[in-house]
Amino acid sequence: KVLFIDSKTKKVINFSKGHRFPQGLYAEKNLILSTEHGPRGGDEINKIIFNKNYGWPISSYGETYASLRRNKELDYNKSHNDFDFEEPIFSFVPSIGISEIIKLPNNFSNQWIDNFIITSLNARSLYRIKFDNNYNKIFFYEKIYIGQRIRDIKYHYKLGAILLALEDKGQLGILRKK
Repeated sequence: KVLFIDSKTKKVINFSKGHRFPQGLYAEKNLILSTEHGPRGGDEINKIIFNKNYGWPISSYGETYASLRRNKELDYNKSHNDFDFEEPIFSFVPSIGISEIIKLPNNFSNQWIDNFIITSLNARSLYRIKFDNNYNKIFFYEKIYIGQRIRDIKYHYKLGAILLALEDKGQLGILRKK
């Protein structure tokens, strides 16, 4: 579930459901984007809409783990729409070990206008993403190999730099434009 908690009244609202291991969340005005781990593939980027169901554990573009495969009932439906669930904006097959998502400021690079960055654990890479204007599909993505599991990412405005929490060696990566 994605929950909304009113900071004044402390009231909790179930905003959406059917999520599997959300890793990153980006929110701005009326837009909420979520990154979620899929099972053996099927890592998702979702546009979160109030009161919608995103299908887990019934639908996924990932596969059932071999240890569970004996039970055919555990195979996932490949369609979300057919079961009245929201389709992901994008699904990574095979899995990248998706983690955090951020939006880069447009002054970071003239070539990276209105771009997002998604980090990955398994692929040890960043993914530069460009969405359409309504955030319903991805125009393109560029894989940028870093060579370590990237647990988290933040943009530091004073430095004009992307900060990466690199898991393998407990290091901090810093990316800046020339």
